[in-house]
Amino acid sequence: MTEKFTVEQKERIVIESFTATNIAELCRRHGVSVAQFHRWKERFLQGGRKGLGESSKGNEYQKEIDDLKRLVGDQALVIDSLKKVDRGGNSHGD
Repeated sequence: MTEKFTVEQKERIVIESFTATNIAELCRRHGVSVAQFHRWKERFLQGGRKGLGESSKGNEYQKEIDDLKRLVGDQALVIDSLKKVDRGGNSHGD
């Protein structure tokens, strides 16, 4: 089933509803059911709330990224040290 409305059209309708005095008339004008409109509006509002909360989440993610980078760096140093030890006293018969 193909979507009758694009994301941009849905967004415009929801935004228009913030100043509309009659939601049923707005929906009739755009050819969308009131129930569908309310689903769009709820999704729009949920997405907006997520967007507003990104800054604190972003900080948490950045801290995790920094910690992982530090861990990878530490592991690279250990691997490099082990390679040096192996080259110096290779007893594998190579």
